[in-house]
Amino acid sequence: MKTMRLAVVLALWLTVTVFAGSARAQIVLNELMPDPASDWSPTDGNDEYGSLEDEWVEIFNAGSEAIDVTGWRLRDAVSDSSWRFGFDGVLEPCEFFVVYGNEAYQWEEQNGYAKNGLSMNNAGDTITLVSADLTTVVDLVTYTSQDVGDDQSWGRVPDGSPNWECNDGLNPANPPGSGLPPTPGEPNVGAPVETVDWGQIKAFFR
Repeated sequence: MKTMRLAVVLALWLTVTVFAGSARAQIVLNELMPDPASDWSPTDGNDEYGSLEDEWVEIFNAGSEAIDVTGWRLRDAVSDSSWRFGFDGVLEPCEFFVVYGNEAYQWEEQNGYAKNGLSMNNAGDTITLVSADLTTVVDLVTYTSQDVGDDQSWGRVPDGSPNWECNDGLNPANPPGSGLPPTPGEPNVGAPVETVDWGQIKAFFR
């Protein structure tokens, strides 16, 4: 009887563990803006460019179930123990969540961490998304200086896929990237663009 109970408990534990792991796997780092050259943040209260304020990181729920990301955190290097931002709330299927540098700065200040914003290095960095246990790595992405430039994002095209590209619609890369403009909070899809009016792009996200 004890053996049977143990087997049932073990089976339930495995089911919960596999389900939880599967749920976490639905949430991915989806797009990054390490080297902004324009005023990207709609939450900084101004129309001015700031290197710390206008960096951004986007996460995406690629699954079919809503996931509670409360307590999940970002850091900008595998070996760096400093947290850059803590999430709060539920991410619905196919929903995006964008963290801007000024929001990371405010979160750090409120939680007693050094005030560095997202602090993504233009020369290359590793961005890590960690679950609420502060140990389990949900996703990470490494980019190099060759992957991005001014107002070029590094993103999954299409969203949630394993394919990363330089979204260089605002500043054509050499060699060429996706031809798409960076799209914080919106899908990385559509026809490549030849010219983009930055004022129109920013107004779309306000």
